[in-house]
Amino acid sequence: MRILRSARAQIAGVVTLLVLLLVSISVLAIWSAREHQARLESLEQTSLAATTLEHARAQFYLETSILPSLILTGDMTIVEEYRLAQAELHQDLEQARALAVAEGNTDDLAALEESTKLIKEIEQAGELVFPLVEAGQQETLAELLATRGSEMTATGTDAIDQLEKAAQQRQDTYASERSAAVRDADVTISSLVALGGIAFLLAVGAALIINASVVRPLASLRARARAITAGDSRVRADISGPEEIASLAQDFNEMTEALLKRTDELERRHQQVSILHSAVSELSQALSTHAVLTLSSKLVSECRGSEQVTVWEVQNGEPRRWNSNPQGRTGERSAAPPPEIAERIKLTADRSTPLIIPETGNGASRKGNGSRDGNGRLYLSLGRGGPIRHVLEVELAKTPALTADDIVLIHALSMEIGIALERAQQYEEAREQADRDFVTGLYGHRALQGQLKRALQASSQRGEPLAILAMDIDNFRLFNDIYGHSAGDQVLKMIAEQLANDSQGKGLAGRFGSDDFMVILPNGDREAAFAFARSVQKWLSAKHFKARGSEPIPISVSCGVAVFPEDGQRRHELLAVADANLYESKGLGGKIVGRPKTDKEKKELRKLNTFSMLESLVTSIDNKDHYTKAHSEIVTECAVLLAQELGHSEEVQKTLRIAGLVHDVGKICIPDRILRKPGPLTRGEYEIVKHHVVIAENLIVDLPNIEQVQEAALNHHERFDGAGYPRGLTGEQIPLLGRIMAIADAYSAMILDRPYRKGRTTEAALAELERSKWSQLDPDLVDAFVRAIGQQEAVANLSRV
Repeated sequence: MRILRSARAQIAGVVTLLVLLLVSISVLAIWSAREHQARLESLEQTSLAATTLEHARAQFYLETSILPSLILTGDMTIVEEYRLAQAELHQDLEQARALAVAEGNTDDLAALEESTKLIKEIEQAGELVFPLVEAGQQETLAELLATRGSEMTATGTDAIDQLEKAAQQRQDTYASERSAAVRDADVTISSLVALGGIAFLLAVGAALIINASVVRPLASLRARARAITAGDSRVRADISGPEEIASLAQDFNEMTEALLKRTDELERRHQQVSILHSAVSELSQALSTHAVLTLSSKLVSECRGSEQVTVWEVQNGEPRRWNSNPQGRTGERSAAPPPEIAERIKLTADRSTPLIIPETGNGASRKGNGSRDGNGRLYLSLGRGGPIRHVLEVELAKTPALTADDIVLIHALSMEIGIALERAQQYEEAREQADRDFVTGLYGHRALQGQLKRALQASSQRGEPLAILAMDIDNFRLFNDIYGHSAGDQVLKMIAEQLANDSQGKGLAGRFGSDDFMVILPNGDREAAFAFARSVQKWLSAKHFKARGSEPIPISVSCGVAVFPEDGQRRHELLAVADANLYESKGLGGKIVGRPKTDKEKKELRKLNTFSMLESLVTSIDNKDHYTKAHSEIVTECAVLLAQELGHSEEVQKTLRIAGLVHDVGKICIPDRILRKPGPLTRGEYEIVKHHVVIAENLIVDLPNIEQVQEAALNHHERFDGAGYPRGLTGEQIPLLGRIMAIADAYSAMILDRPYRKGRTTEAALAELERSKWSQLDPDLVDAFVRAIGQQEAVANLSRV
């Protein structure tokens, strides 16, 4: 019965039975119809024969009734009626004889022959009567009637009885056949009803079989497909029923398994891409090698299969554990790793390709390739060159086991870390170059400001003193005029080298101006500062400069000292005191000056120092890029114009004047190749440029309303729709001064000429500002700025008229 396990066989069997049943019903119906038709024809013949015999009997009876009347009355007028009855009688007899012959009914033929014979006898007697009646021979007729009347009557009676008997037989036959036909019709109808019932039952059975074999399994399959579509991946189709449905269910389950595997793979890929995207986003914000390496350990340790991550530093072929403490990196490089691990690290650093070392349970390396079933180690090289190479050592977890996809992800992540590390190194190099004075190699003005700020914070936290020395080379301008700038540079280098040597281990020294130096002595008091200054002056008194072809030239410096916290709590206060003492020292012929200032003197010094700082920043911007200075001036003018239109106070306008001049000061730390690039910036270059606002915030110090100025500079690249930088603020989350500066900055950037394009007209720039409402710029402030520019243009036109 294996064949019946197939839905096709089941359906075919049911259909075959139904077809056979329908054929049987059709054959029975046709047979019954034909049989019924035959019976109807037989009944019709029988009925016709009976009717004919009855009619013949009636005509003979009429004929025998007319003949006596003719004899008695002698009325010849009824002869015609007699002839008509006689003709109809013979016609009926002939018809009855023909029906009997057709049916082969011998009884009817015999009765008809006998009846015909008797009728002929009567008619022959009648033929003898007609002449006598016509001749009026009544006596002869009476004699004939007397002699043969009884005989004729008996003969007629016999004939009538014969006809009546035959007619009765026909009627009996008709009744019998009719009863049989009714019975047969009932049997046929019952048979058809029975067959119809069987057909109905078969149809219902077929429907149930199809429902159970096909419809229900398909509905179940559909329900499971919908469940999978809804997210329930655990459901599976029931592999049962006919072979075709079971095969379809099995194929469905296999397809589901394949889709789930593909979905899992896509989900893993999506997670990997998400991890990489998040990592790239975090790495793009790390601008120091320390931040990148610290972040790299965190990012790799979060990957699947990673248990512990160690960063190794390879310098001059010697691997050491990288120290994550930025304060102790130079003095706390850990001991070298074991020889076996050291060889792996050096091999990875040299080859720049991942190295997988499977290990046994006791930590020993397994010979051969082995499997990645846990407790192995993965080594990844970071970066592509340089005197210092970094290698990640990833200790692999036993569960979950590391897969090939995981290795690909970690490798891709290490490449991104390498790119970020290289970018951070370039940034640090660029910043170091920006921090260092080109001639002396000491820290420059900006770097000294930052170092002093950090040193003051540390001293304040620890409750320690801090001293600064301001030194100026006496008559250095005259020296340059006489001996040339080349000789002047040599003097600067000579003094710088000595200051660097003397301050090593005590503090740091830098070139603060053209002929000015500064020394910062953390934890140094006034006495230590005076001792340092005396040692420098003593060394200079013994170390003369000898120019080519001239006598030895004495070099001297004037020194001004300021000490925290006696001379001031803030940086600009200390600088003002040191500068004032330096000025006094120059007036005293180089005597070291370090007396504390009165409160009134400190206030005057702070005011002077503020404008000096602002002028220094503006000069730095102009020296870096003339466009940036022109842009800053226009931004300042436009920001103040918008503030006036909005009705802000003079204090706010003052803040915007300062912020406009220094808002792009961070660009002095951006490499020239990026800042002056004529074409589009790369992604990495753009990320570097974006940091200029954060750098500007750190550079803007010792200015009036410093917090508001820093706020305006930091937020002038934020966008109203949240797509700006550095913090991605939206709408009114952006400080008002930042939104004002954003409009002024955008307008200035459009109307100024650049090497690669000509500036736009005022009308075109204002139209672009209108288009940038709600996306980049505050719509209300744009409307106010457009009004202000329009009024300014109207006043200018009126003045020209």
